[in-house]
Amino acid sequence: MNQVLLWLVVLVGFVAIVLEAVAVRKRVLKGFTVSGNTPPASQGPSPDRISDNVLTLTRQSRLSRPNYLKSMRQNNRVNGHMFAIVPLIEEEISAEFVAEITFGKQTFLAVVDTGSSDTWLAETGFACESDVTGDAEPQSACLFGPTYNPNMSCTFTKLPDLHFYIEYGDGEYLFGFMGTEKVTFGGISVKNQEVGVVNIAAWDGDGVTSGLVGLAFSALTSAYAGANETENTTFPVVYKPIFTNMYERNLLAPLFSFALVRGNQSFGGLLALGGIPDVPHSPIFASTPIQILYINGMAFDGDETTPVYTFYTVDLGGFVYEGSNLTKYNSSSFLTSMFSSSAGTLQAIVDTGTTLLYVPSAIANASNALFSPPAVYNSTAGAFTVPCDAIAPKFGVSIGRETFYINAKDLIFDNGDTTCVSGIVDGGEGPYILGDVFLKNVLAVFDLGAMEMRFAARECY
Repeated sequence: MNQVLLWLVVLVGFVAIVLEAVAVRKRVLKGFTVSGNTPPASQGPSPDRISDNVLTLTRQSRLSRPNYLKSMRQNNRVNGHMFAIVPLIEEEISAEFVAEITFGKQTFLAVVDTGSSDTWLAETGFACESDVTGDAEPQSACLFGPTYNPNMSCTFTKLPDLHFYIEYGDGEYLFGFMGTEKVTFGGISVKNQEVGVVNIAAWDGDGVTSGLVGLAFSALTSAYAGANETENTTFPVVYKPIFTNMYERNLLAPLFSFALVRGNQSFGGLLALGGIPDVPHSPIFASTPIQILYINGMAFDGDETTPVYTFYTVDLGGFVYEGSNLTKYNSSSFLTSMFSSSAGTLQAIVDTGTTLLYVPSAIANASNALFSPPAVYNSTAGAFTVPCDAIAPKFGVSIGRETFYINAKDLIFDNGDTTCVSGIVDGGEGPYILGDVFLKNVLAVFDLGAMEMRFAARECY
């Protein structure tokens, strides 16, 4: 009898663990920690040569810009840690960076994102649904650009028993099927690239873009076993994203780089594949290893204890501003943060899909007080508001042995309603993010061969 009771206890415990694992995935990226170690790189750093494969990025405004990091913040709690809610005001000022991509012989505009990994397009004839009620809506309500017709492509092959599924924290979701296609991006063609084709969408688009190009790692891909989403939305089937296939097939060197630009013009900057764009920049590069982000319940290579790369996570030396010696990051002042590594350093995710700069609370409060007049926290907006003619403080981000100062023009955002907001946001306990506010001031190199990031200053241009 005692043995029976013991087995029942074990069985109940096992079922609870399985159910929790399922719940973790369904809540969208809940349950993650950041480590302070980096596995050995596959090779040394690639040369920062001028690339022939450079895409011109256009800037496209949109009311909402969903990505994995935004979903983390909107879930508001991870492993019992309370995070700051994503500022609602960011919905008003988000700008996407868009580039051309070709599936077969059909060319589209797609959002380029370092915070996700899938390459997908909306299918001709897709069903649009409300992200609030799930009810059917006209296709025009989803605001996609031109749609992809796989039936008109002789290079597309549908993958059996595999579907595509993403659910974001703000209610938007995408369902569809997986296939292989000849994909051309930046003048480089990848045959038999796995892609997602969306046939059901709850989406608040921009009326121009037709999908997305994800440049993060395989662990964040969104393919699942089964013919449709009702069969499995918990355990993903990992595949190689487009840039991984590019360098593993020796089509280019294993690095890409961004040179984003400020301003309201449509030109948003340059993305270089296999090298760097020909833009003025400091000759001094700061290099730092890409760190491991552990995500419980996500895809792992091998067993669940095997760490994998997910986001572009790096160590920060701190932040520099007037009085920063009083609030600058150190291992004792932020020891409770999930985004402090075991080595006692502060970590942040580099993401083109995030507009603002998310920093620890003490740093956000101290630096925003230095605006003239001081920025004031607006709890309704979830951000610091400032007069549009305010004077921004000198503010820098330290990486390696270099400090990268952010141009004052990037620290004040016009919200379009006579108010402005600070580009420095209270990130609570994380995730801390180096978004476009930072990236407009550097040439950012993502070296996947050496598993390191390099930054060179380009504050003034």
